[in-house]
Amino acid sequence: MQIQMNVPQILQNPELPNGCEITSLCEVLNYLGYHAEKCDLADHYLPRSETWWGADPDWVYMGDPHRNDGSPQEGYYCFAGPIVEAAERWLAAHGASGAYTPTDITGAEEAELIARLAAGQPFIFWASLHFEDIGYDPCGSFPLPGGGEHRVFKGLHCMVCCGVDDECFTIADPLDFNRRVPRETFMKIYRQLGSRAVVLIPQA
Repeated sequence: MQIQMNVPQILQNPELPNGCEITSLCEVLNYLGYHAEKCDLADHYLPRSETWWGADPDWVYMGDPHRNDGSPQEGYYCFAGPIVEAAERWLAAHGASGAYTPTDITGAEEAELIARLAAGQPFIFWASLHFEDIGYDPCGSFPLPGGGEHRVFKGLHCMVCCGVDDECFTIADPLDFNRRVPRETFMKIYRQLGSRAVVLIPQA
């Protein structure tokens, strides 16, 4: 088995040092033939909070992805929900809302991920820098607006998976750290982050 899609690698730096999620969406949109721009996506379509502390990453990006300065406005991360919303907003604004359905496929296991690739659907996923074991930030945790607490991850990273063979997944990494990742390592770290993924599904 060998599947490979030519997803363009778009680097998040220098403009978006903490913008791996929205840059990954930009990679997928460009692969699909759209002329999306990472900073435009980050500034006009990505739901964001003013500060990172206290923000729910399932609903908004935490802070400002342009900033990596230790301030309360520094960018941290988001999960699938804000990326789905950003994709929906961008497609609608560009007259393409009926072409693709941005879909949160969190919980998808290896067979489904490979099936997505086989169907020509690169997917955005959450893992870690260099696929190291997931850790937590020493800042601890904070209460969420809707109740509960969020324990802040350390070293989280978001990328696009654009291929697979019998041994490895192929990655379009906005930081250019990862190109081919052994499937066992990929699945281990992907699961540690809650098996989070987003795909843009073409509509008939």
